[in-house]
Amino acid sequence: MIAYKLFKMKKKYPGQLFPLYVMANEPVPIGVWLPAKEGPRNKDGKVSSKLGPLAFRPGWHLSDIPLAIHIGQKENGKIKYMHDDEVWCECECSDAIDYQPEADAAGMRNGKFIPVKAMLTHIPEDGFYRYKTSPMMLGKWIIAGSMKVNRILPDNEVAQICKAAGYEALPRKTI
Repeated sequence: MIAYKLFKMKKKYPGQLFPLYVMANEPVPIGVWLPAKEGPRNKDGKVSSKLGPLAFRPGWHLSDIPLAIHIGQKENGKIKYMHDDEVWCECECSDAIDYQPEADAAGMRNGKFIPVKAMLTHIPEDGFYRYKTSPMMLGKWIIAGSMKVNRILPDNEVAQICKAAGYEALPRKTI
């Protein structure tokens, strides 16, 4: 399936893509299928990241459209702009197996569905499921067992894709 992922581009490594938070120093090549890896965990079982400890939800995190309204530069306490060193990429992710029933079953507690518990603690090999990591985010992440970056999207194409889905892309802050 086609999905989108936000990457960081570092001035020190021109043309290379890097994950935003987990394993953020490992470059991600374009045009190569990559299996997801588990990020390093701390003594509490959380994943180490640039943001600090995160819940353990292994897999590539992608989205249906190139828009993450909960990630970016804030102005007056609200995300308004994309970071200048981040780019959206068109990707393909594994979708042979739909792990959503397994993730949803993990969310059941005493006959009630608890959405924050509806996740896997293993990589969804050859497949994916969807999970909302933040109440501030639009939609849910696609968490996949493997992915391939097809290409870096220019900002005007990001805007067109978002507009076609009924949303406005986050702009970059101009000085």
